[in-house]
Amino acid sequence: MALGPVTQGAFAPVFHPAVADDLEELRERADEAREELEEATEEYTEREEELEAAQDDLVDTLHELQQVELELSEMREPLVEMANTMYQQADLGPLGVLVSEEIASDLEMETHVLKLADDREALLEEANELRDTQGELTTDAQELQSFTQLERVELETELEELRERSEESTEELTNELEERGLSVDAYMAGVECDPSAAELAEGAPNGLLPEEALCTLYDEDYALRADAAVDFLELNERYREEFGEDMCITSAYRDLPNQQRVFAEQPPGYAAVPGTSNHGLGEAIDLCGGIQNYRSERWLWMEENGADFGWFHPDWAKSSPFEPWHWEYER
Repeated sequence: MALGPVTQGAFAPVFHPAVADDLEELRERADEAREELEEATEEYTEREEELEAAQDDLVDTLHELQQVELELSEMREPLVEMANTMYQQADLGPLGVLVSEEIASDLEMETHVLKLADDREALLEEANELRDTQGELTTDAQELQSFTQLERVELETELEELRERSEESTEELTNELEERGLSVDAYMAGVECDPSAAELAEGAPNGLLPEEALCTLYDEDYALRADAAVDFLELNERYREEFGEDMCITSAYRDLPNQQRVFAEQPPGYAAVPGTSNHGLGEAIDLCGGIQNYRSERWLWMEENGADFGWFHPDWAKSSPFEPWHWEYER
């Protein structure tokens, strides 16, 4: 489970300050480990691109080496032929020309042999240069291969260590929350939500609030405008202390398509006209788990405690239409 950064004014659980401080320290450690993991992962991605480039260089080097080896192989045959020719004409020289009965023919042969010698020297020089290049390319290929293998192992080892550290610190925070009977999902949702993000909803049409202005709740199927979400999550912590569980939710923010769906499914007068519902402003929620029963123990608890966090049961919902499950937010 990933922990998000906590911004000023974000959700602070409703319990003893000493307990809050302990959890804050655990959360900060978990955040620090998560941020280090994220930075390392980003660095890993960048260095992985460098490794891929090095691997491409290695492939090019190996290809070039293969071409050099092919050229060397092709040079062996003419070098052998030249050596044989030189060997067969080894007795021919200036003295041989003077005693030969066919001086013109011998001079032509001498010229041919001298040219062969020059060509052989040129080929040998080229072959030596190619062998030098072959040696350099072989060294480059070995160094590149060693670098990519070692670098990749180091990167993966570093990431694994950071991943384990992040998991351990998050697990430590989670275990502490569970031991204290607190809702892990609600706590995480609260620390990830910045109530000031609600300002992004100003001027937005009903049912078309920007996603950045909303925060998901402990049940990720539901969201509220950021300020309403933070106050609801604080209220939920008090509820959990009283009843040992999170509040049951059936509906929260409704975008315009969902408002149209609900309006079509309900009898006339039982749902607001699409584009006019408080659900479309992210400041209304429908509850269950006993709270939906008018004047039940949990309904009365909600009416008594909800006001401390800006949540109330509107007068119209007590009669027309009768909706004891519906609660609205106002600060």
